[in-house]
Amino acid sequence: MLFFYYGQDSFRASQKIEAIKTKFKEKIDPGGHNIQSLDGETMSPDDFFQAVSVMGLLADKKLIIVKNIFDNKKLKDWQDSLIKFLDSQGDTPEENYIIFFQNNKPDSRLKLYKRLSRLKFSEEFDPLSYGQLQTWVKNKFSKHDKSISAPALDLLISCLGSDLWQINNEINKLVSFAKDDINEEDVRSLVQANIDENIFKLIDAIGDKDKALALKLIEEKLDNGVNHQYILTMIIRQYRLLIKAKSLGDKAKNYFALMQVLKVPKFIAQKTYQQSQMYSLEQLKKIYKYLLYLDEKFKSSSGQEKVLFAKMINEL
Repeated sequence: MLFFYYGQDSFRASQKIEAIKTKFKEKIDPGGHNIQSLDGETMSPDDFFQAVSVMGLLADKKLIIVKNIFDNKKLKDWQDSLIKFLDSQGDTPEENYIIFFQNNKPDSRLKLYKRLSRLKFSEEFDPLSYGQLQTWVKNKFSKHDKSISAPALDLLISCLGSDLWQINNEINKLVSFAKDDINEEDVRSLVQANIDENIFKLIDAIGDKDKALALKLIEEKLDNGVNHQYILTMIIRQYRLLIKAKSLGDKAKNYFALMQVLKVPKFIAQKTYQQSQMYSLEQLKKIYKYLLYLDEKFKSSSGQEKVLFAKMINEL
């Protein structure tokens, strides 16, 4: 049998493959001795054809997973022979199970893509829409006999964006540590704290005039699926605190005073006090004004998040 799973949502594609592996073990290969993974990016034609031709151990068929073959720089040299092999297959349960898995969308002009996309079991995994993502998260909690409040759900998605790998990890963490159903405070204490720490690193980089590091930190977050509006909101929130701290002058000589006046937790007061020493009040006001301008630009410039963040860093 032949399978082709691909797309930006590599988590759901991987889950699909895991389900096939589980079924293969249950029905054909309990020991899992005949499951083989090939790195398609570095694989040679000999690697592939040897894997599909060698008989299985203690089983009449094998499960072969070929990962990211479209990243193979020499694919065009041997894709015709691969397509010829695919054409020779009956695509039935009596044959080896061969799964082609690509963690992005390949170039649709490639002959191999056109051939694989015609398979009976071919599926593209696009990122979930916001509504689909909400349903997916609620179903995940439900499988653990937990529920999540609407505000907590919104906060979780705002923190993590559409990265299902990260969301799944955080769901497991929340399920393990939360005694009851999940609320906003659970998300803030167990998930948002990690996001906050990265925002502190970003503010430090901006304060140190380390533009390269600041850009790197923002790009990492965006690439990991963290919502751009959430990143900006957290940056704005922290600069608002810095302005308040700086405006206090001699009234805030240490972070204990900031804890009392700003009514923030100890670790936020400590970081805010340290960072407030890196700026003048005028610098903070200038940055804050630009952040508000960026907020407006985001609302009218969809798809330009990295460019706008880069421009922001370079302007500071």
